[in-house]
Amino acid sequence: MAAAGEMRFFTGPWPAGKRGVLCLSFDCDVAYAYTGAPRRPDGPPSGPELINKRPKSLANYSRGLYGLNVGLPRVLDFLARNDLRASFFVPSANLERYPAAFRAVVEAGHEVGAHGHEHEDLKHYRDDPAGEAAILKTSIETFERILERRPVGYRSPAWDMNPHTPELLQAAGFRYDSSLFAGEAPYSMSLYAEGVDLIELPIDWSKDDAAYYLFFKPPVTMAQFHDPDAVFRIWRQDLDGVVAEGGVFTLTCHPSIIGRHHRMAILQRLVDHARARADTWITTLESVAAHVRTAQ
Repeated sequence: MAAAGEMRFFTGPWPAGKRGVLCLSFDCDVAYAYTGAPRRPDGPPSGPELINKRPKSLANYSRGLYGLNVGLPRVLDFLARNDLRASFFVPSANLERYPAAFRAVVEAGHEVGAHGHEHEDLKHYRDDPAGEAAILKTSIETFERILERRPVGYRSPAWDMNPHTPELLQAAGFRYDSSLFAGEAPYSMSLYAEGVDLIELPIDWSKDDAAYYLFFKPPVTMAQFHDPDAVFRIWRQDLDGVVAEGGVFTLTCHPSIIGRHHRMAILQRLVDHARARADTWITTLESVAAHVRTAQ
């Protein structure tokens, strides 16, 4: 792996002679609809204390329920019809509230990775590595209890990290992260912290459905409702460029956003395009990280 501060990308070889990779990932952020909780030294709330929390607004809560009850089944059906495996990142509070929904994700053969406990914004923990470590501990314990497995991948809820976060992730046993922006191909997180052996699978806001379609009450968050043809062209052109250079195109979607019919059609067109190329490995982030670790 590269030394701290050194940039070295993995651009193949990929399995079966493929030129590059497409990863479909889905962030299941139902938990942000709930009221916050004061920090505690023993970590965020769990059990009855968590389950009994009330939504902070019915508008946000109903958006979350759309993602859970409409968007998520629609996404799972799309993946099954196309014989695809994807990576789902889930705040562990959602595993407690809706265990059957996410057990179904696992039973369908998909990866489920960590995404905070209550979709915490890590900027509030910049001077509190112990508090951030407590979130990771609670999250992992919840995964083990509800899904009977440890998550190997992590995605920061706010797509941001503190300088101490990479060390915390390594200490917690994660194998890869997918939260940062420094490239279009896998690289070592030793770039940020010497001795950290995690693989970074980078993302970008241009490859996130929220940048085009997330609409809350203004002025909080108000994206334009983009033409699906325009979004498809952006993603197709970026996929073509990333694959041509041997990289990994990581698409991030949210069941509450992508789950609308006209947006699911974008996913179908993108998958059809990737398959028509015949040189693109479509797989989970977990599989990419495992391949990189063994192939480099």
